[in-house]
Amino acid sequence: MTERFKLRILTGFLGAGKTTLLNEWLSSGQAEEVAVLINEFGAVDVDGPILDATLGEGNRIMSLPNGCICCEVQEDLVEALTALADSSLVRKGVLETTGLADPGAILSGVAHDPRLKSRIDIAATICVAGANTITKQLADYIEVRSQLALADRIVLSKTDLLSSDEVNAVQKEISALNPLAEIRQYAAGSIAEGIFDPVTTRQTVPESAHHHSHGISTFSVTLPRPLNHDLFRDALSFWIMRHSEKLLRMKGIVRFDGNSTPQLLNAVHDVFTSRSVTSAETDNESGGTLVFIGRELPEQELRVDLERCMVAS
Repeated sequence: MTERFKLRILTGFLGAGKTTLLNEWLSSGQAEEVAVLINEFGAVDVDGPILDATLGEGNRIMSLPNGCICCEVQEDLVEALTALADSSLVRKGVLETTGLADPGAILSGVAHDPRLKSRIDIAATICVAGANTITKQLADYIEVRSQLALADRIVLSKTDLLSSDEVNAVQKEISALNPLAEIRQYAAGSIAEGIFDPVTTRQTVPESAHHHSHGISTFSVTLPRPLNHDLFRDALSFWIMRHSEKLLRMKGIVRFDGNSTPQLLNAVHDVFTSRSVTSAETDNESGGTLVFIGRELPEQELRVDLERCMVAS
């Protein structure tokens, strides 16, 4: 069977430093046999020629101009990813979105399109955030909140423009919005090892997350007992049917009754995945913890649903 194509989604608001970061990574020697897809909002590809000059041997670049990839050019993205999945030359890639893109739409498109869902794996969703501008952008632009909330890894750029106390305050604000993300600091010219690596499983999730920030709420549910698999499946189906647009992220490690192996659950809007994590550190008697990130999620309703899904004590 052909190995699935591993795609990294690189997102972040206008001026955050996505292209600078990508350019430095491509020229650092860490990028080998990688395809780079560049999405420009306008009709002219500005970043493509810049990146093309830094591509090493075995790498290739593809441009997707004329609109934001999450809406106007979805079919162009499907065609490009299909071509890459068919290729034997590269088996991994980076998709740099426009600064206005909603990564949730891209994740959903890849997961549901029959031409892609069995051939493309999302290895990581990486968001670049300018440390000197992100606080104001969070207050002004809903796109920024979605980009941060959906990220697996957040790269805090331009940290050299702030004091260490200011950087720590920004990082704390971002962590409150998305407690599930790995956060790294980055200054131009100092590309860190592994920024574009696939995201590995975090064996623990926050158990006390409960924040409201910029219209997005974050809360965690600790499950004292294992879940009934069938009841949870029904509850999850209902959540996706009723609240998929509000559910930016759900992630956690839980236990199901009758299964001794913990399961890592991950949901973004209407896209749900699960897999076994044999080394997870969870109490054998408990059900684990789930963290929710969303807009106007009915927290109490979800808590009641999960209570009904747990096995009797």
